[in-house]
Amino acid sequence: MSTAPTEAMDRERALELVHKYCDKDITVRHLISVEGVMRALARHFDQDEQRWALVGLWHDLDYDRVEEDLERHTKLTLQWLREEGYDDPEVFNAIKAHLHEEYQTDLMSKGIVHADGVAGLLVACALVRPDKANGMKVSSVKKKLKEKSFAPGVERDKIWGVEDSIGIPMDEFISISIGGLQLVAAEIDLA
Repeated sequence: MSTAPTEAMDRERALELVHKYCDKDITVRHLISVEGVMRALARHFDQDEQRWALVGLWHDLDYDRVEEDLERHTKLTLQWLREEGYDDPEVFNAIKAHLHEEYQTDLMSKGIVHADGVAGLLVACALVRPDKANGMKVSSVKKKLKEKSFAPGVERDKIWGVEDSIGIPMDEFISISIGGLQLVAAEIDLA
């Protein structure tokens, strides 16, 4: 069953799937934070926000079930989404792209790689700030990015190279990403 990309699934239904398939609150928070960053990147590039947001929301949908067998990561997600009646080849490609470089073929599939990395850093920064995501500054995030001992699980390699990959200078990318996190911050207790 093929579904029209923009009308494919509204956010409420997409979130239902997140809660259906994710076992851990930390995974849900991560997915929603990446969704916010992807939505902000889509706005920046004048792209389809809903499709970009779905990629962010679903890129690690199966992680809680496959973290011991990462060979299955993304494959189970795509299977579930097809079973739920959703099939958008570009969204599916971008979901695979966050894990496999060979699928990084367009702006959306390259954007998810950077959004995935920076969202983890931004959430970690927000968690140690009294105002959480509110008032977050690019300079503070860049400082934390350079501190390898801060949030050591953040995949910093996914953040570097953003300018060469999708053409956004680092400071602007972090600024856009902060705005994206702020879009969803209240929903994930970071406001």
